[in-house]
Amino acid sequence: MSAWKSAVALLAVSLCWGLGCAPPPRVCREGQVAAPVAAQRDPVAGQHLHGHAHNDYEHEHPLFDALGHRFYSVEADIYLNGGRLEVAHLNLPWESKRPLEELYLKPLQERVDTMGSVQGDGVPFTLWIDLKEGGRELVDTLHAVLEKYPMLTRIDGNEVIPGPVTVVLTGDDKGKRDFVARFPQRRAMRDSNDYSPEDPAADSAWGYYALAWGDYLDSSSTGKLDEEQRARLACIIENAHAQGRKVRFFGVPNHPDAWREQLAAGVDFLSTDDLSGQDAFLESAP
Repeated sequence: MSAWKSAVALLAVSLCWGLGCAPPPRVCREGQVAAPVAAQRDPVAGQHLHGHAHNDYEHEHPLFDALGHRFYSVEADIYLNGGRLEVAHLNLPWESKRPLEELYLKPLQERVDTMGSVQGDGVPFTLWIDLKEGGRELVDTLHAVLEKYPMLTRIDGNEVIPGPVTVVLTGDDKGKRDFVARFPQRRAMRDSNDYSPEDPAADSAWGYYALAWGDYLDSSSTGKLDEEQRARLACIIENAHAQGRKVRFFGVPNHPDAWREQLAAGVDFLSTDDLSGQDAFLESAP
């Protein structure tokens, strides 16, 4: 989602909440008062561990701009065109498209082969693949493509064998559920775009959340939260982490206020379109 669309969506949700047209979803268990636990600095990557490049392929140099700003997580949207997985935001004839393998998988594997990890420091990297459409052909093609890359975390039934790069499937709900259900041996896990305080524990199929910021939190235009909203965010993160899942939000304002609120609550991935801005923020973050 582009920055202006994210801002419009956030404004619409905030207005709706203010007018009382829909109650906010329940995020805390009955009687729960969550204590926020701030994200800890990684001993090697620091707070850059939490940097996530939203729609990374829209930058001038996909993947490499994010790597240059010391990000450890990027997102690519894919479609199936003529049997080939292509990266694009919209599947339009005039939109520039490049193969998923060429743009992300091959260069990541080359870095791992050369340096042992994506950034050369041993810290794991996350590649989010956003399925912009479902369908059995796309799922089958994606499975076959991912199997070619030994750097990827491998799932064998209920066992997860970590690799330098973990693929998380996001986007089309049917497609990502079909992928993890049909292939007991695979090289990807899935997220969920829906959260409930009663969600079951994480397993080898479902280990992540990708949640719409405006669906769960009513924030200012910069992402600053009041105490009530901070308590809601604390419940989401406390419950997700207790069940063994990691969390990122999308549609988040590209502003230090939003990044600061998320770090203070322990959000795992700080989504942004502003790579240099977040790089500078994470460098100075405690």
